[in-house]
Amino acid sequence: MTVAGPKAPEPPAPPVALSGVHFSYGREEVLHGIDLVVGEGEICSIVGDNGAGKSTVARLAVGELRPTAGTALLFGKNPTRFGRWDLVGYVPQLPPEAVSRFPATSLELVNAFQLSGAQGRRPSQVWRRQRSLDALGQVGMDGHAARMVRELSGGQLQRVRLACALVNGPRLLVLDEPTNGLDRESREALCSLVAATHAERGLAVLLVTHDQRVLGSLGGSVLFVEDGRIVRREG
Repeated sequence: MTVAGPKAPEPPAPPVALSGVHFSYGREEVLHGIDLVVGEGEICSIVGDNGAGKSTVARLAVGELRPTAGTALLFGKNPTRFGRWDLVGYVPQLPPEAVSRFPATSLELVNAFQLSGAQGRRPSQVWRRQRSLDALGQVGMDGHAARMVRELSGGQLQRVRLACALVNGPRLLVLDEPTNGLDRESREALCSLVAATHAERGLAVLLVTHDQRVLGSLGGSVLFVEDGRIVRREG
């Protein structure tokens, strides 16, 4: 008689899995049956013209939007039933003035993005402050912790927003047009920072951009949104 050995563990669900996803704004369908998988530790860049629907892909990936048809899973779960938001760091597309008007210091802004953590623990204010400082330090902004966000340059503000996304120790980082409005030096610095963070933490990265100049330092796969579909170009 053959005795079966222990069952091999199931592979972990990918951080992002979109399958046959359609999405419409009102009567206008902007995505037509897209498929996208971003696995653990992978970098995937979604490129497309303005208005092509690439930001919609990012919003579907994090559960901010729901598909008209098809499935969108976050770590294997429907976002409506997903409870581990500490695993997801999201930098949405926002005009700089939408954040810079916020009456807070860099430290206070990052602190506001902290979640209570697993097992419902209630960390002390000292612990929370140090965690926020550590996140600012990772993006090179700990020396600006006490500055009001309205006093920051565009590049500095994006670094602080990145710290907000990283403060909970995510396994998935989603960036929607993170270099919009930045000069070349700030753009290159931010992309290098994202690449270094990926190398250090091994987290999955989904980057949405219309600017292919930002892709050089990131590596990973590059997909294009064209006519509401995701395509992979050769060469």
